[in-house]
Amino acid sequence: MGGVRDPGSQGLGGLLREAVSRPLGEWREVYESFSPVDLRTGERRPRIPPPDADARRAAVLVPVLLEKGDGRLVYTVRKDSLADHAGQISFPGGSADAGDESLLATALREAEEEIDLRPELVEVIGELEEMYIPPSNFRVSPFVGLLPPEAEMVLAPDEVEEIFTVSLSTLAAPQTFRRVLWRREGRDYEVPVFAIEGPAPRNIWGATAAMTAGLLARLGWRGYRR
Repeated sequence: MGGVRDPGSQGLGGLLREAVSRPLGEWREVYESFSPVDLRTGERRPRIPPPDADARRAAVLVPVLLEKGDGRLVYTVRKDSLADHAGQISFPGGSADAGDESLLATALREAEEEIDLRPELVEVIGELEEMYIPPSNFRVSPFVGLLPPEAEMVLAPDEVEEIFTVSLSTLAAPQTFRRVLWRREGRDYEVPVFAIEGPAPRNIWGATAAMTAGLLARLGWRGYRR
């Protein structure tokens, strides 16, 4: 199935609540299908930490802005000056602070700091599988939150370059999933991306793309298998 399930009478919010409440059996396959492939060695980055890894903990919010008949995922473009994942497309989130009561609290705090999203506007409906990011040695917990149509977001200029949204139907469309060739530090990689067309074309890749795919797969999307 290329797209996502029709929400039917229960509406998109109900469909998402039901889908996120269930674990995703093939989560590792989904996540690792979005790891860049070194074309010389065939190696992919793992999505679970090695047994002896002393990984840092982090959390992100995967915000779904509910609209009539569809939903839109909210992404940020990180500032080039940041220490981790500078300039990349991301979900709002970051490292756990000592004062955070939980990783969910981390995700909500970071979303408020980065895009001025008040926690009381977020209906947290569940958590996706933990994501390991080898370059920064983070173990990231993604929490899915539903936002009402009237939710307003304002970027924090010292952390976020831009906020943008993409509809679930666009992300699940067959032509959106692509594999592109990138050359980094003298090596060639095949990189799976969600290629977003428009006045400002974007490629959503890496951990953010994998988390996006984890949500879409719960809704019936199987494009990562192509």
